[in-house]
Amino acid sequence: MTILSDLRSSRFARQQKNITQSLIVFTLRREWFALPIDMVQKVIPLGAVYGDPQGTGISLTEYQNREVVVIDMASRIFKQNKAKNSINPSYLLILNHLSLDLVGLPVESVPQIRRVAESAFVPIPDTYLNKGNINCLSSAMIQLQDHPSLFLLDAQELMAEL
Repeated sequence: MTILSDLRSSRFARQQKNITQSLIVFTLRREWFALPIDMVQKVIPLGAVYGDPQGTGISLTEYQNREVVVIDMASRIFKQNKAKNSINPSYLLILNHLSLDLVGLPVESVPQIRRVAESAFVPIPDTYLNKGNINCLSSAMIQLQDHPSLFLLDAQELMAEL
């Protein structure tokens, strides 16, 4: 009886190690970020953006004859206006948002889908989180072999001002 129990527990332990989460990963200002894939409805090329003459970080674009609210994610994450040497965003992540408005986040690189083992998620040190170098982060980052660390974003904090 104990042998069967030991086999079940070792099988369960192997299954626990293999649990993965699907993420959309992308770069902003040369840093890698990730969002859970279920938060993103669609990825599209970023068209013309307008309607932000005061530089608030909230603007508009059009997609399939609908207005999309564009949130300048980089200015919120880095708490500063556009960096002089930053790359212009060229893609838009359309989010699954609770409101009727379409909400988009511009990103610089072609977003990629990554399946990440839960064992790759590590806590971000409190000292770093409290320093405020990067904002709108969850308390975890993702460390993958042969890839720079990914900061997992907290989408609710990112869109809190909406």
